[in-house]
Amino acid sequence: MRTLRRRTALVIAGTAVIGLALTGCSDSGSGRKSSGSSSSKGSSQGSSKDSSKGSDKGSDKQATPSEDGGETKPAGKPGTGGGGKSGPCTNAETKLTVTAAPRPVNYQLLTLTNTSKRTCTVLGYPTVSFAPDLDGTAEGREDTKPQAVVTLKPGASAYAGLNTSPADQADDGTKSHAKTVSVDLIKQIGNDGSTVQFGQPDTVAVNDLFIYEPKVTYWQQDLDVALS
Repeated sequence: MRTLRRRTALVIAGTAVIGLALTGCSDSGSGRKSSGSSSSKGSSQGSSKDSSKGSDKGSDKQATPSEDGGETKPAGKPGTGGGGKSGPCTNAETKLTVTAAPRPVNYQLLTLTNTSKRTCTVLGYPTVSFAPDLDGTAEGREDTKPQAVVTLKPGASAYAGLNTSPADQADDGTKSHAKTVSVDLIKQIGNDGSTVQFGQPDTVAVNDLFIYEPKVTYWQQDLDVALS
């Protein structure tokens, strides 16, 4: 995930005469287009950006970088996609629960409920990590990829099945156990299969799960499909 860097506004001090002289040189020699009728326009724009720091405009929300490193939006209030389609769900506007599934063996059911007032989509499979003993994430089960994008209206839920260990794998006491499960959501999937996450995973306490080669299904609209 890319790191946001603030651009530093360059303030040119001097008299109005020197400012006009510099503007004339920029237009004739540098090849760069003038940003306005005078250099004071660029200066006032930079001042406006600086003065917005600490204001109520997103100051208490973590911004999420766009894929191309350009415009950013607060993670809690993403915009909708083009053509009237909804944007991806975020951790900030969903609620996660992790419960032991009655079947199959060694499965946990991940339930993600849309708690916002907008319709959103859930992409791919959840990025699931474990603590305190394990690094890495659960492997996604490509055989469970749904035919259509999973869309959640306000109050609706999506489901994923987490297989914590194979049925024939015994817990001999030497392998890792998890006391918490963390789930992050995907913001975007590239053409090459690469993903961008929101980076604010939900963490849920679990009852000392035995973890060995964990796998997780894609998000599903149907609970039974997630556990099949």
